[in-house]
Amino acid sequence: MVISRKIGILVLIGFVLSFFAGYYIESILPTEPKTNTDTFQYIVDAFQNYYYYDIDDEDVHEAFIATMQATVDTLAERNDDPYTRLVATPLSADPTDDEKFIGVGMSLSAEEGQLRIVSVYPNGAAAGILYPNDVILGFVENGIHQYFSADDSAEKMFEKLSGELGEVKEFIISNPDKEEVIVPITYQEVLTPTVYQKSVNDPNIAYIRISRFAGPSETSQGTASIFQSILNELESTKLTGEQSTLILDLRDNPGGSLTALHNRGSQGISPGITQQLLVRNLNQPLFSMIPKSGVVENFYGNLNTPKPYDIKVLVNESSASAAEVLAAALSVEGGYTLYGMPTYGKGVYQNTIVLQDIRGVRYSLIYTEGEWFYGDGLQNVSTEPLEVTPLFDSGIKSLELPIYDGVMSVDHVYEELGAYQAFFNYYYQLEGVHALRTDGYFDEATRLIVAQFNIEFEIIGDALGLLSARKVHDLFQIYDQDITFDNEVNEIISLINTL
Repeated sequence: MVISRKIGILVLIGFVLSFFAGYYIESILPTEPKTNTDTFQYIVDAFQNYYYYDIDDEDVHEAFIATMQATVDTLAERNDDPYTRLVATPLSADPTDDEKFIGVGMSLSAEEGQLRIVSVYPNGAAAGILYPNDVILGFVENGIHQYFSADDSAEKMFEKLSGELGEVKEFIISNPDKEEVIVPITYQEVLTPTVYQKSVNDPNIAYIRISRFAGPSETSQGTASIFQSILNELESTKLTGEQSTLILDLRDNPGGSLTALHNRGSQGISPGITQQLLVRNLNQPLFSMIPKSGVVENFYGNLNTPKPYDIKVLVNESSASAAEVLAAALSVEGGYTLYGMPTYGKGVYQNTIVLQDIRGVRYSLIYTEGEWFYGDGLQNVSTEPLEVTPLFDSGIKSLELPIYDGVMSVDHVYEELGAYQAFFNYYYQLEGVHALRTDGYFDEATRLIVAQFNIEFEIIGDALGLLSARKVHDLFQIYDQDITFDNEVNEIISLINTL
């Protein structure tokens, strides 16, 4: 597959999804802006004609965006709807790809005149170079330091972050110790798979993780097609009979595109994942959707006979929307067991309307269109949660990623220290009376463990500083990505092998 050289926006558009992204229908309805432009223009004209201060094009632009934002926010808040929102997506000459992009690999939050790093993708160009809570102040261009200004909009700052494959940019970074450094980074292809498999070193057990659901696009096959290819391969190697089991991991999956779940019989599109895994039963749909019109749309499986192997599904409190649709279909209609923690409980779905393209940015309205239901009684997960066999969080997956915010030393309390103390308990297997407290107080026991950690990695001193924190971050990412350290997966494997 030839990879196009396209502009990449460092914010992981298509990868770092809002938790409330949910799932939405693929229909995109281009329309004119819904703002009452006559009233808006009347107000602008009044300001330009009579207002004491000068009004320029940038002021009018910001006011128009604020008007759209305020309209959407007000209507959504009045209906207690956290899922309806205005979305701004930078446009580029080439379409985006849900499975990869060209860039650095990090998510950002815009602050006044700077961009703060929220997270760094483990396999991206920034991994091991930039860290959460580092701040991007600007860039070095042609040997000249170009800093963002307090007047720069988020759009303008994000625009400066675009780059092409192989391009090297020099970032001006301020770390949490307030040290300003220049960091060169080469833009590369960052893989952001929506679905992938991992080996669990058992000949009869296969593992597939779906991180989110994406539909087919100009540059991507879509989650359903990739899932089908992976499943076909596994069914010819590991999933060959009743003694085999597929572990399907939907933890932390916020949802996504409906076509990844079900293609509605569309020609030329791979069957959705529910169609690939579940039997067609016209007397009982896998799930149903009911919009404002009240017209019910039912969705069915596509198999003549059930899969010969067992399927065990992993979920947690961050499995939402489309992930819950798939989990409900597998559990209620397929009879497969869900393991982990109760799901989020998002019983509504969204659609998207494109509002307007302004200055290289597309503004779209994502709005709640209806509710979805499962089971014989038209059950909704917001009021009738899915039945989940509990697996209590343990190991690396139960820990919060520590975020460094400055040097920490003995006899002080730090809000962020508790996450480091919990990590040290895990790393050094400290239990019972030997375990560190995790309330953020830097006591003598914590000092001794930090000193031991620093000696192990040739770091001077007994304080938890920048170098120590970054080593913790790197180790955390390694453990978090290695399935052998996933206690919940290991618990299911043990359960399978004892049955």
